[in-house]
Order: sequence, then C-alpha cells, then structure tokens
Amino acid sequence: MCGISGILNFSGQSPSPACLRRMNGLQRQRGPDGAGEFFRDGVALGHRRLSIIDLAGGQQPLTNEDRQVWLSFNGEIYNHHDLRCQLESLGHVFATQSDSEVIVHAYEQWGTNCVRKFRGMFAFVIADFREQRLFVARDPFGIKPVYLRADRDFVAVASQISALVGGEFGSCDLDLQAIDYYLRYRYIPSPRTIYEDIVRLPAGHVWTCNFDGTHVQRYPYWQFDFQPDPVPSMGEWEEQFAAELQSSVDAHLASDVPVGAFLSGGVDSTLVASAMVNRLGGNLKVFTIGFEDQAYSELPYARQAAAQLGVELHAEVVKPDVVGVLEKLFASYGEPFADTSAVPTWCVSRLAAGHVKAVLSGDGADEAFAGYRRYDTWMMDGLGRDLRRIYKHPKRLGYELVKRLTGSNDDRRRRWETQFVGVLDDRARHALWRTDFSSVITNSASAFTNAHRQSQACARLDYAQAMDLQTYLPDDILRKVDVASMCHGLEVRTPFVDPKMVQFAARLPAAVRRSSVFGRSVLKALPKRYLAHRFSKNFAYRRKQGFAIPERAWLQQGSPVRDCFNDVVQSRHARIRELFCGQEIDRRVRDFDDRGRDATALWLLLILGFWIEHHQAQQIDYLAA
Repeated sequence: MCGISGILNFSGQSPSPACLRRMNGLQRQRGPDGAGEFFRDGVALGHRRLSIIDLAGGQQPLTNEDRQVWLSFNGEIYNHHDLRCQLESLGHVFATQSDSEVIVHAYEQWGTNCVRKFRGMFAFVIADFREQRLFVARDPFGIKPVYLRADRDFVAVASQISALVGGEFGSCDLDLQAIDYYLRYRYIPSPRTIYEDIVRLPAGHVWTCNFDGTHVQRYPYWQFDFQPDPVPSMGEWEEQFAAELQSSVDAHLASDVPVGAFLSGGVDSTLVASAMVNRLGGNLKVFTIGFEDQAYSELPYARQAAAQLGVELHAEVVKPDVVGVLEKLFASYGEPFADTSAVPTWCVSRLAAGHVKAVLSGDGADEAFAGYRRYDTWMMDGLGRDLRRIYKHPKRLGYELVKRLTGSNDDRRRRWETQFVGVLDDRARHALWRTDFSSVITNSASAFTNAHRQSQACARLDYAQAMDLQTYLPDDILRKVDVASMCHGLEVRTPFVDPKMVQFAARLPAAVRRSSVFGRSVLKALPKRYLAHRFSKNFAYRRKQGFAIPERAWLQQGSPVRDCFNDVVQSRHARIRELFCGQEIDRRVRDFDDRGRDATALWLLLILGFWIEHHQAQQIDYLAA
C-alpha cells in the first residue's frame, strides 16, 4: 500500500521537482516507510512506500533492465510468484523479489493487456519511453484509487485528490453537479469528483496518453457476468465456497510482515478470521470497535467470535466527540463523503495500525453474496408490482412473466436509484438548492447509467448485486476503507473482493444466495449456512447490523457533533447557505429536533458544510457572487 504521483508535460519540458515533492509530501501517510522520485524529459514519477513485501528491495519508482519502462505502483499483486515464474521462462530477468517488478516485466511482455493477468489490488502509472506513452490502470473492483488532472499542457496522476490541487497546479473549479450527486448518493460516483478538472479513474479501467498529449484513451478491461449454475447441490456449493474462501485468504496473506484482521463479529469478518486461523493458528491479532449505544454495537459478538477462534482481540469504544476525527478524515478524502461508517472505520484502522501494518477485512461479501436487506425489499417490490399488474390485466400474464424472467423492466434503474440507493430525491434536492443553482439537478450519474447498461439483462437479484458491485462497492465501501486505513499507514486487504471469489459467487443460483430458514428470508444464505456449522445458528443467522454510527444521538442538541453542525450549517454566516436555501435547512433542523426525523439529511449537510468551511470557502464566495 503506497502513494503514487506523476506528471507528464506534453512539451517535453522537465516537471518541477518542487511540484512532485509537494505531491509526494501530501501523500506521506500512505507510505511512511520511504519516498522516491524519477525525472526524465517531460516525465516525473513519485512514490511513497509502505513496505509489506520485499522490505529490503522494491523501492520505487522502479524500472526494467534497459531503463525504458518506469513504474510507480500502489497495491499488492497476489499471484506475483506465478507470474514471475512464467515471465522468467520467457527470458525476463528480475533484480528484486517485489511484486512491483512483476508489473514492469508483465507490461514488457503483454503491453496494456498485462492488467488482465493480475490478481490483486492495484493502481499504477507506467512511463514507457520506448513507445512514448503514459499508461495508468486501476484494479477490477477499484480497491485502490487513482486520480487524474488533465490540462492542455500536462496531465498529473495521484492517489489522492489533495495532491492535484493547489501549488503549481493552481486551484480547481468546483463541480456543482457533483455536489448534487453527493446529496443524492452520499458520495460522488466515478469518474466525477468535487472538482471539474479532476477525474477518478473508474474501477477496472485503463487510461493511456502519448507523451505529446495525443491519442488519449480510457476504456474498461474487465467485467463479470452472472451465470447461475443449477447443477451443484447445496452441500457441493458449501464445499466449493470453503475452498474458494480459503484460497483467497491464503493469497491475501502473502506478506513479509505480520497480518491481522478486522473482526466486527459479523458473518463476513468472522469467516475471514476463521480462514486465517486455519493457516496461522491462534497467533492472530484482531481488531474491533463498539459504541456506548448498544443498539449500534457488535462488540459482544466480536468478543464471542474471538474467544471461539482463540485469537487476540483489541477493542475500542467510539464516543460522539469525533469532530477531530472528521477534520483528519476530510483532509484525506479531498471531497465530501457522508457514509457514516467512515468514522468507525477510521477508528478501527487507527487501533490496528498500533499493532500491525496490514489486516484482512470482510468487505465485499454483501455485494458478492447478496447480503444487504434492501435486496429483500427489492425482490418483494418487484413481485408486488408484477402481481398488481396481473390482477388488473390478467390477459397480460404471459407478457409480465417474460418481463420477470428476462429482467427487462424499463424503469429498473430509476426505481433502484430513487428507492433503494438514493438519499435525497429530486424533490428534496430542488427544495434545498437555491434557485440560482437548481439547474445542476440531473436524473442520474453516468456511473449508474453505465452499470445499468451492462446489467439490464440480469435477473432481478443479479441486477441489484451487479449495480452495487459497479457503483456502491468501489465508490463508497472500498473508498472509505482505503482512505480511513491510509490515514494511519495501514494496508487493508479484502479476500471477498477478488476476481476468483466474485466469479464463483456469480455462478450461484439465486436460491443459494437468498433462501428461507426458520420460515423467513435469509440473505447471504451460503456464507451463513457454512458459518452455522462452526458457530451457533443464532450467531450465524442473526439480523445484519452494519457498521454505522448512532447518528441521531450524535446530532442531538448539546453534543459536540451538533455544536459543529451549528457552526458550519445552521449559523447564518455558514457558507453552505450561499448554495442552499436557508429556510429549507432550518425546516429540516426543526423536523429533526421535534420528531427525530431526517438525521441522514442533517449528516449530509454537516459533512458538506464542514468541507466547505475548511477547504473551499473562497470558491463558494465566488460562486455566490
């Protein structure tokens, strides 16, 4: 896990060393173990290193034998040993034991198609002086981030937005439509960012550009399809799941430093920790956090799981005085991000970083194996609407059945976005924006329209999972984990977010992902069934709790969080009111204080207001004028 940076001047003039060093310095927390830089012609590459594999070697930027290919890389390639053997048999000579060098030689051998060979999490930039080409790539699921800022004279690449703003790059114009997306989704979907001049390379994409600025291309290189296999029995699926999970965990354990685990006490983290114990024994440190409000705390389950697995548990209780945490978080996100679980993720990362440099987590299992409660509602919503249509128009029975089987409902994307993943709908956002800015409200982000285009032929449950795998997982879940962990120089690895694991999950029939146990619908049925053989059924089949904060309690009057809200949102001088209608903000605050409603909307405004006051006050003043 590292931080990467790069600058390409199309004129061929050497980039400023001070500019590159500033970029590197702003990403220091991502790689506290060392820094490197490379300059040649119009190219500059920088790197901040967190040493996990080949501690003595592997310094970057790294090059090949004839020094024509240079790399700055963030992530881990889990199949690097196999690829090394294959490349050596093809005549390549290695100078280090690092997985980074495998990327260089793989690029020499297979060109830009090398990304199809990698099993891992990665974001990297390659400067190819032989082909006079810059090549940027991001892993299939977007575990590792990479941002680009392009101008007519240059392109710059970094792991963080903040590294591309200010300094010799100058300021960036705010993207008001991106702010509207934030209000709608809680986050800004790729490729947009809060700035018009900066884009986030989408998951599973590559970007190329000639050194003179011509032939700019961005395209996807990886996608998956749901292809359910009806042949295996449930018992056979369990055996395959156990083998796939153990294989993925084993691959993610490759490290030259001790690896720990996040253990919330939920199904996914418990399964990962259990598979780690199979390989490491009880010599494993696990980390969890809880809340004073027991309705939100899974700490008792984490203790139960740790005791049964025989591992060393480190726990911490998060309290509502987290304003200082918010300040540190936003310095790293570089833009508003309102997933409330960012706070506990930051806290558990801080806790783990005091003991280990890398951990495994259970993120991604809900998307791959159908674990979210909204999938149940989505399935029942579709069935209910179809039954109402058939009741009113019985002659259309055949047509409705075909639509159910083919998943060709025209309003799928709209219903999915507005009722199942959206936060503030069109009407709420129209009421909130000042009339000067209401034109920024649009129907959908391109990330969702593109995901829908690829998934529209899917069956209903497959569609919901496919949409989440392409939007919510990379732009919310994985981004949250990357930023929170990198604030503390901690590497987080995700065995469930692995091409082989997801391709296995895509073969499962819907009834294996969502089944009935004890007379009720059970989501993520296969992992829970497997876990129930090792833990009690009450532990395995309990209601999903999630990792959210008690936001309603934290926003109550008199709390530190509410005091912060009053300063950056409710105050008559708050700059957020230069974008939004003050009367509508006040109405929502009264509604919360009187009825306890709208806590999520207030959290959205708190995060945005906080970000504006601390990072973009001058530009908001300009827009309002």
